Amino acid sequence: MLRLYSVGIIIYGAILRVSSFFVPKAKLLVEGRSRTFNNIQSTLRKHNSAEWIWIHASSLGEFEQGRYLIEQLKSLYPKYKIALSFYSPSGYIPMQHYDKVDIVFYMPLDTYNNGLHLVNALSPKLAIFIKYDFWWNHLKVLQEQNIPTVFVSAMIRSDQYFIKRSLGEIRSILKGVSHYYVQTEESKTILNSIGIHQTTISGDSRLDSILNETQSDFPVFEEISNWTKGRKCIIYGSIHASDLSIIQAMFDIDACHLIVPHDVDDNNCEVIRSAIKSVAIYTESGMGHDDIVILNKTGLLRSIYRFADLVYIGGGFGAGIHNTLEPLVHLKPILIGPRYDKFPEAVELTQKQVITSISTPDQAITLAKSILDENDAQRLQKQQEYIENNSGATQIICRSIEENQWI
Repeated sequence: MLRLYSVGIIIYGAILRVSSFFVPKAKLLVEGRSRTFNNIQSTLRKHNSAEWIWIHASSLGEFEQGRYLIEQLKSLYPKYKIALSFYSPSGYIPMQHYDKVDIVFYMPLDTYNNGLHLVNALSPKLAIFIKYDFWWNHLKVLQEQNIPTVFVSAMIRSDQYFIKRSLGEIRSILKGVSHYYVQTEESKTILNSIGIHQTTISGDSRLDSILNETQSDFPVFEEISNWTKGRKCIIYGSIHASDLSIIQAMFDIDACHLIVPHDVDDNNCEVIRSAIKSVAIYTESGMGHDDIVILNKTGLLRSIYRFADLVYIGGGFGAGIHNTLEPLVHLKPILIGPRYDKFPEAVELTQKQVITSISTPDQAITLAKSILDENDAQRLQKQQEYIENNSGATQIICRSIEENQWI
């Protein structure tokens, strides 16, 4: 099965190269990958005798799950250099100059030769993969060279193809991973059911990253503070076109409405603006006196939730919701769409009535008005209890890495 997978990867690479002539994101990925090995060799020449820890994150969301872990490893093991790889431009581009690591690069196409080239170049002491980005050929090379490899904040589901079927060598590679630090009891049970017992329930390290993030101050924060002063504020975070019918209904509420698209490029912001009357884009007029503003800046969303009286998280009427933990740590009431079942924290928080799922515009506006008119002390207590009970995954992982002497 690994051979068939490898053939598929080569075909995918060819399609990606053709797509790069027409699709900007594919172009970024192809061009970025073409520089990977040159970038690595250039960095290695600067750190000739260094020992490396290699950490892989598929995209920005996975990176945020591992951000605090990276910072802790850098602090605990200063003699090691850290290499950070991304699959997606949405992770690589904003983090390419991240100062807590020594090199950031695009993960090369998952062929055996690429894996061999990369692992031989870095010779990492430890490889860490975040969540569930399984690169079978790279993993195979790591195992052949007896390099400890762990997955952190792993989410394993029974419907994943490598769980549903044995798939020959792929199942062997899955079993050869040194350790899985999983988010849930269910993930541990699924792995145990196929003979994988090197597991620890550590929870989601993303909460540690959010709680321990150094807060920067940006001019826009003061602008938002002045804009919202004396008025209620609803922040719509990581918004897609599929969310527009919901948030349009909520504009009837007398409040400041701040929309932060998931994709903040000019075309996407224009699509959102064309669908909404009386909306301003931040860079055109600042916050001004408009009641509805699109904020087209990256990297600020988790910090500006502090200004909200209510948060709506986008994606729940599309492929799935985005990050609910970021507004949670600010103890904000949160509304989400109906597609959240693949996110264990959202499932748990919805069951505990800390987060509310809505399915229609009428339901959204009714609940939003109710939430803005009340001070729910019980919700606040539940949020604080969740944060207290679910933080600390990073410490569990670091302690285990030390006990196993992987570094």
